[in-house]
Amino acid sequence: MENTDFIVEFQSPELCFGPVRIAGAQGLGLPAGITAVVGPNGSGKTTLGYVIERGRFGFGNRVKFAREGMSVKMLAFTDIHSFTGVDVLRYDQRLESSENEYVPLVGEIFGKAMESDLWHDMCRRLSLAGVENKRINYLSSGELRKLLIINALLAGPDILVLDNPFIGLDIRSRAELRDALISLRDRGQNIVLLLSDPDEIPAGIDAVIAIDSLALKGLFRPADMELLMETIAPVNEDVAITLPDAPDPVPDHEVAFSIHDGHAGYGGRDVFSGLDWTVRRGERWMLTGPNGSGKSLLLSMVCGDNPQAYANDIIILDRKRGSGESIWDIKNNVGYVCPEMQLYFRSKLPVRGIVVDGMRPVLERYRKHSPEELAIADAWLACLGISHLADRDFSTLSSSEQKVVLLARAFARQPAMLVLDEPFQGLDNRVKERMRRVIDAIVTARGTSLIFVTHYPEELPSCVTLHKSLAE
Repeated sequence: MENTDFIVEFQSPELCFGPVRIAGAQGLGLPAGITAVVGPNGSGKTTLGYVIERGRFGFGNRVKFAREGMSVKMLAFTDIHSFTGVDVLRYDQRLESSENEYVPLVGEIFGKAMESDLWHDMCRRLSLAGVENKRINYLSSGELRKLLIINALLAGPDILVLDNPFIGLDIRSRAELRDALISLRDRGQNIVLLLSDPDEIPAGIDAVIAIDSLALKGLFRPADMELLMETIAPVNEDVAITLPDAPDPVPDHEVAFSIHDGHAGYGGRDVFSGLDWTVRRGERWMLTGPNGSGKSLLLSMVCGDNPQAYANDIIILDRKRGSGESIWDIKNNVGYVCPEMQLYFRSKLPVRGIVVDGMRPVLERYRKHSPEELAIADAWLACLGISHLADRDFSTLSSSEQKVVLLARAFARQPAMLVLDEPFQGLDNRVKERMRRVIDAIVTARGTSLIFVTHYPEELPSCVTLHKSLAE
């Protein structure tokens, strides 16, 4: 019997998209309002989103919509520049002022759409006042994420599917987005949230679909939340971490990074000024601050990507910037991961080869990989639980798999300093716990300095003991 409560009903035993098949679908569906699809990495959440958006008529799927012609729009982090029309080729491009003179303002992109009540209401709710006067390339990832949602809403989809929409947002921004989604629901907008972390299920939601191991486990209403949490509770694994061999010793130094009376900005806007901070060898820091406070900008100086470092009093591994030090000496001794890097990372190598490149000095990444290097790379993949990805192309991986591969690349050299900018975005609790243990093992074994950026203090590895906050 048909379920008249569903705006989308799954009528086939399986739902398929490409080579992926999701079991247990028949008889389930999406109710009106806000539905969260919750499950660990690799459980099939993104595939389900693709089925709803564009796979309803193919692959043997039988998916019934409440009315003909219902439109669906799905957004993921990798879509973050899809509405800009800007050819951004590198994650650090915005740091080069000469490359940004033709990048448009937000107002030039959205044009007359900014006259709508929806634009004004969402900008107010998401703290984007004045965003129309900023160049699109100078926005933080959190600001871009909010604009991406507004852009999709302006097209008037019947169903909006958001893939991990809360990652990269500070506490206030997450609360603002939750309230905005509830307000949209109350005005008749249907929304699907694909979530890896059950703690991000917003209050006031209408239903939750649990998914695991490519199978739908059931649909739960608000009154069933206790049963839901029993269904999706993470399994605690006591994983023993054995680090592979490190390619080189850590160079001797006393100060990993320091900045005195630091200042930086872009687009004619000062992001921070008067900043003093010293990270001594072996110290493990948490760096916090609201979206747009300059965390990623500061870290671009730490990692040698930002030319504004030369206008500052900065020391990296006991060498003052601008004193004749090689940029390669910095990059060879710093393991760096940031969300933007994932967006623009390109490699024709399989995953195993990407990890080998992470083990090598930057200028030696083009020679043939040796059997010994490949063996160490395989040991890293086993350590991180991704041996099954060894021969895969990076572009074919899910967003969470890409994240772990980039972490493996940063870990592989076991460098003097690890700079991890929101490294756990989109990872489920089980994977996060493994990554935390690997980080703890590296800093203990190598005396590695650590700068860890997150908006979720519960994500911190246990080794972190110090805290630096960038004021709003």
